[in-house]
Amino acid sequence: MPTLPEILDQLQFISQEAALLGLFVTASIILVGRDWRSLILALLIQYILVGLVLSRLVRPDIATLKVLIGAFICPVLFLSARQVSVSGLATNLAMKPRLSSNRSRSGSWWRRSYPIVVSLIKGQDRRRRPAATGLMFRVFGALLMILVAINLSNAIALPGLPSAVNTAVYWLILAGLITLALTEDPIKVGHGLFTALVGFELFYATVENSLLLIGLWGAINLLIALAIGYLAVVRGTGPEEEV
Repeated sequence: MPTLPEILDQLQFISQEAALLGLFVTASIILVGRDWRSLILALLIQYILVGLVLSRLVRPDIATLKVLIGAFICPVLFLSARQVSVSGLATNLAMKPRLSSNRSRSGSWWRRSYPIVVSLIKGQDRRRRPAATGLMFRVFGALLMILVAINLSNAIALPGLPSAVNTAVYWLILAGLITLALTEDPIKVGHGLFTALVGFELFYATVENSLLLIGLWGAINLLIALAIGYLAVVRGTGPEEEV
């Protein structure tokens, strides 16, 4: 079985422009998508592409370490999101018999009050959710951030980076920040945060070549992933357990 450095070496046929296009796609999925499986897969591919780009700019061991950090972060987010999904499904199944028994005892009252209850719930959701965060708004935000990243890379070139990598750094940071601004879900907040951090690391790794500092930064990222996973599980199971 090939090792991770050997896999990165076999992927050297992918050009930096193609890797940049892949980073545009993965970060756009994280910004626009909602399914947690596609988000985690996009984040993992994003780490691999960043490692591939770094393998041509820094020492191979640093690029390999970056991919390993992502390979540890993604399973943490996957297990947390799966736990939330399973808990939500179990709660819904537990609520169905209770609702059906209530309907059998007071069916006519429920039919009369159901539209009022639904309108009240929707009104509360509108107050809690940020305005204008639908699919079209997120797609427009992604396109706008792509244009901003391209203009920034042309106007303010980061030292020591090729043009394509320069654009990738700005794009990942902007896509991560706008994802943070448009969501309250802990799992997606984590994806936005790690996308912004990956963009920063793509530049920082070319400036700092110390394995010790990079390892410490990776440990901090793992702690952040554990904290996000914990918050996601608490938020995903807490309210339903109190019902």
